[in-house]
Amino acid sequence: MHPVRPPRWPKPGAPLAVAAPAGALPHREFQAGLEVLAELAGPSPLRVDDVLWAKDDYLAGDDRQRADHLQSLMTDPALGAVLCARGGFGTSRLLPRLAMARLAAAGVCLVGFSDLTALLNPLAAAGLMSVHGPVVTQLPRLDDPSREAYAALLAGRPPWPARLRGQGLTRGRARGRLLGGNLTLLCHLLGTPYFPDPAGAIWFIEEVNEEPYRLDRLFTQMELAGVLAAVTGVAVGRLGDGRDHDPSLDEVVRRRLGGLDQPVVVGLPFGHGPANRPLLVGAAAELDAAAGTLLVGADLG
Repeated sequence: MHPVRPPRWPKPGAPLAVAAPAGALPHREFQAGLEVLAELAGPSPLRVDDVLWAKDDYLAGDDRQRADHLQSLMTDPALGAVLCARGGFGTSRLLPRLAMARLAAAGVCLVGFSDLTALLNPLAAAGLMSVHGPVVTQLPRLDDPSREAYAALLAGRPPWPARLRGQGLTRGRARGRLLGGNLTLLCHLLGTPYFPDPAGAIWFIEEVNEEPYRLDRLFTQMELAGVLAAVTGVAVGRLGDGRDHDPSLDEVVRRRLGGLDQPVVVGLPFGHGPANRPLLVGAAAELDAAAGTLLVGADLG
């Protein structure tokens, strides 16, 4: 992994562009998200290109369209940030088409999560930190702390270092580079050149719409691949969308991660629910199981 540097932070008044590297845009949810984004962006104009409305079955246009648009945005020095419209599926299909070293060198701040896990980690490996944070369609559902942190980022006030609070599942304290994201996407990247190197990392994970047995299977794959033994700690965010909490998912986490020698903290405020605090992928982080905290972006303090 190359030395990792922060992106070029947005400046007030610099245009903010929206990208759609993954699923086709749901019209109503996207328009509602754009209204909230306009409010949070303040004086910064929004760039919403017509190509975003392209549709190729369940994707926001074909692979070439999505890759070319994303690459053009991320190499535009006039932009303050590139904000992903939604997750879903399709980002991983773009990886062979993207000049990752060029994108990292351009230094534009990219914000997204869920399916964007497939892009955030390769960018960190290429030397650029990016933001695991809300997508546009999620903005209307965010809680106040998440909105405030997102707005601060767009205004050029990066909200790090930030201390997120959860509950300790094991013991211990560890530091490392923050890598991870959506657990399903991470499992899908295993065996490819784009899987992040877990050695010495603070591994953060979130998930949604998975039954307990499938969540168990994902953890099993991580364990069998040696990932859980390689990381220095595991930070677990939300495992649902915040509507109906399934306690059996917590039991799977306790059973599969509670025996690790590394610190494990659960219930942290990031993921698909209303609490989705932005995390800086590739930044230094500290996980303290005794205190139940994750300190993000410690190297920016």
